[in-house]
Amino acid sequence: MRIQRRRQYVSRGSLSRFLRLPSVFWVVAVVLLSLLSEAEGAPMKVTATDVERFTVYHSPQTPGYTCWVGTWVMPDETLMISFHQATGPLSGRPHAPKDILERLTWPPGDGTNFGYDMTGLHQQLIYLASTDNGQTWEQVATYPYHSPMNGIGGRGTVALPDETIVREVFGFYLPFWDVPQTGCVQRSTDGGQTWGPLEPIMDVDKFIACFGRIRLLRDGRLALLGAYAERIPGVEVRRGSGSGPSQPAMWISTDGGHTWSEPIEVMPLKEGVKLTNECDLAELPDGRLLFVIRADKPRARWQSVLEPEGYTFRLVSAAQSILPYSGAPEMVFAREGVALHLATTGIHWTADAGETWHDLGIGGTGYYPRSVQLPDGTIFCVYHRGGDNPYDGSVDQEIQAMTFRLQVEE
Repeated sequence: MRIQRRRQYVSRGSLSRFLRLPSVFWVVAVVLLSLLSEAEGAPMKVTATDVERFTVYHSPQTPGYTCWVGTWVMPDETLMISFHQATGPLSGRPHAPKDILERLTWPPGDGTNFGYDMTGLHQQLIYLASTDNGQTWEQVATYPYHSPMNGIGGRGTVALPDETIVREVFGFYLPFWDVPQTGCVQRSTDGGQTWGPLEPIMDVDKFIACFGRIRLLRDGRLALLGAYAERIPGVEVRRGSGSGPSQPAMWISTDGGHTWSEPIEVMPLKEGVKLTNECDLAELPDGRLLFVIRADKPRARWQSVLEPEGYTFRLVSAAQSILPYSGAPEMVFAREGVALHLATTGIHWTADAGETWHDLGIGGTGYYPRSVQLPDGTIFCVYHRGGDNPYDGSVDQEIQAMTFRLQVEE
């Protein structure tokens, strides 16, 4: 009985004294409770460690012209990169025929800067391999080509478990060759030494497609990312005209890229928004796909989420992103449980499928990055110094990279 009465007495007395506390106490209490609530709902803390930036390759010619780089990891964990290189005289080169330049709307801008016409140069895709996580490199293959353009694709490249390499190529940028004038896939079974034919995946008489990425999903399927547009009957397709609006899409292959699904919409067309073929995805642990898409008018990022639906995917959300505008989006889903978006404007992470984005705080990348997470956990990101430059010696392009690790605190 004594214990019971004592408990009762303390309870009532404490409550009485508590209610008589000064008002400043209540203000402080509310602030502390608010901070505690925010702390409980705060996102995880993600930081980058061991950040390094370095040069991977410079052309044998100075100023150099090396750009549009891609990267992937082979089944034996060899790190690969590929990029375009042009060498030759800075001036006095021949021009491509006028009709070809008009069809390509090239040179860009007002059409007078013929430093962009690459006709007459030695152009090639160069393939480098590293067996020490990018510390040293060996050239293992080249792919010569001839085009007025300063690239033909190939940034979207992936290796299959049987070591077949699959890449995307935009046949429209190869007007001197008898190839399908649309987006194609191409395969190599000997490490890039030789390549099979350019294979379109849509009816070339009805559509023109342009791809930018090929992703190997966790279940072994390939996801080809880009956009397509319907050809306007009776109208010649030119770069930027002669077709309907560009529809960002994804195509799925279950047989290593031999056949492809119908296009799967990854972002609905928006009135007043000009979407591009430049998009990328991060495959989330629950199988959903987080997409980021570049829009040129107005200049912005858009993002969407697709969820699995049988053997295909269904678009479930789409909105403008808070990510700043930049070139082609680049995504990595890291084993630490966060999706990264890498760009010249900064490296951001999300742990909630893009509901919120957080700046990693290590600055941005170089131009048009590509990245992978290596077997030891290192994020390897490669890009080129410069931009979409003319071939006139005004910029000394080179292939550069950065590496870092992620540290996550819950």
